Amino acid sequence: MKYLIDTHILIWLAISPDVISDSILEIVENPSNDLYVSTVSLWEIAIKLSIKKLDLQGLEISDLVQICQEQGIKIIQLPVSSVMQYKNLPIKQNHKDPFDRALISTCIADNYVFLSHDTALDQYRQDGLVFIS
Repeated sequence: MKYLIDTHILIWLAISPDVISDSILEIVENPSNDLYVSTVSLWEIAIKLSIKKLDLQGLEISDLVQICQEQGIKIIQLPVSSVMQYKNLPIKQNHKDPFDRALISTCIADNYVFLSHDTALDQYRQDGLVFIS
């Protein structure tokens, strides 16, 4: 199965894995699962670092990339299919984050299971999102 890791899960893997749910940790630690991180998440982290809205406790984005490589997590570019899906994804009044919407679109368009702790994602199940929190 293909799993796409949400931005905050990636950060937690690097600096505080103890806050990740047992269900997600089981998936991440199982070597038979295909794990992915989108460059969308790396962009989100870079932007938040540059405007001082995120503290990675001394880590750099390159450290996150290295952690992904060490843990067998593949980094994917935003596919064209995601861009097409993004346009069709309904805007929810209580969830307009463009980074999340890009990740959700990727999951729906390319059949990833989304690993996220964001309970607001539940409303996207009707649009085809499969996620585990």
